Amino acid sequence: MSVMNIAVKNIDALEKQIKATKKKSEDVIARTLQDVKSRAPASVNTAITAVYNIKKGDIRKCYKGAKKGPGKSQIKIKSVHIDNIQLIYKGKLLTYTHFGMKPGKPPARRLKERRLIPGQAIKTLNDVGPVATVRPIAPYQISAEVYKGKRKKISNDTTFLGSNGHGKYIPYQRTGEDRLKIKTLKTVSVPQMITNETVGADIQTKIEEVLIKRLEHHVDQVLSGK
Repeated sequence: MSVMNIAVKNIDALEKQIKATKKKSEDVIARTLQDVKSRAPASVNTAITAVYNIKKGDIRKCYKGAKKGPGKSQIKIKSVHIDNIQLIYKGKLLTYTHFGMKPGKPPARRLKERRLIPGQAIKTLNDVGPVATVRPIAPYQISAEVYKGKRKKISNDTTFLGSNGHGKYIPYQRTGEDRLKIKTLKTVSVPQMITNETVGADIQTKIEEVLIKRLEHHVDQVLSGK
């Protein structure tokens, strides 16, 4: 067996060049991914609002860190690698109020005939008897436009607009004879909108464009020593 030791001259300088090149590559990738993280939400918002009739502001309120927002939603962008970026959205179903719901509140018009109801259901400063008579609100229809250009009726005999406790009205549906047996009518969530076939494909295209542009930009910057 023969063993030959080969000494390479100037290896230290070569190693430094290799490390420097690697460091520059890492810098380019890190800067690019950071840009994509900050710019991805805008691409997502644009893709969603092209299909769904929801305001970008309402979508932004769903992101993690928002002080107030519908559905307690959140967005997390995880950069696994330059060619594998994950958009992770979590969120609950939104009410129809975010999708151009009409009317925005119960109409003022009431029926002429009076109806007998339990007196305890009447809000008043004075005492009331066991029963009372009221003029019910005239029948009305509730509609919403979840998908752009596709307004649909969402009301029936058991549906009505009621206060959400914050000065706004949302649609409810009665689930029983008791006046308190009701449920909130809701529609899609932000995560569901993202998984829409058209929206998902648009997001993919937009983020690819952003990534390539920012990658080219940072390659030029790093190579020029910036």
